[in-house]
Amino acid sequence: MVDFAVHGLPLRSLGLKVLAASVDSIETTAALKEGLHVGYPMFAEVDALALAEATGAHVYKRNGVDTAHATAFLIDPDGIINNAVYSTGPIGRFTASEVIRKTMFEQANRG
Repeated sequence: MVDFAVHGLPLRSLGLKVLAASVDSIETTAALKEGLHVGYPMFAEVDALALAEATGAHVYKRNGVDTAHATAFLIDPDGIINNAVYSTGPIGRFTASEVIRKTMFEQANRG
């Protein structure tokens, strides 16, 4: 998440918006956002099962609670998921530089 905050200017210059969503509580998510100094929106208490149904994200039980592993999406201006990374563990995420590179490719090849 910090990677996307650090690369905020190049992401915005490409017309990209960054947001994060978590199944964690509002308090936990707010503390994480503050601790990481993340300036983009972070949504809390997301319904993991609804997220999985809508996007195919991986859901598992953590302490008896449905939880989603890190999942990232590039969504085009029409609201269509252009690219996604689904993690089934704590590792396996987009980096900001990969998103920038993918977006530049897509913009250059848009027809």
